[in-house]
Amino acid sequence: MTFKILTAAAALLWLWGTAFLPPGPVWAAGGARLAERHKGHKIDCSGCHKENPPKQKVPMAACLGCHGDYGKVAARTGRLDPNPHDSHLGAYDCGKCHHAHRASENACAACHSIEMKVP
Repeated sequence: MTFKILTAAAALLWLWGTAFLPPGPVWAAGGARLAERHKGHKIDCSGCHKENPPKQKVPMAACLGCHGDYGKVAARTGRLDPNPHDSHLGAYDCGKCHHAHRASENACAACHSIEMKVP
């Protein structure tokens, strides 16, 4: 009897907790991410994912289609020192640093002692 009550209570708590979270993969991945920022600008999943069902990786061309060519991206981050988009690696794939459904990362830090916040 106690087991049934505990099981029922756990199920109710789980349902109650998930009832207040927005639906979709953004929250399933653990909270607000880059996808949530896009959503705030009225860009839904199909703005980046051009296929259905979506693939795991969005091609860099999808990013540049909205954000402009890589030179424009580098110009917008020109005030940063160092400028992460003016790299010795050239037009570095956006997805190496920027992730929509998990925390973004500073790929430069794999080789360099550079600290920067990556949206």
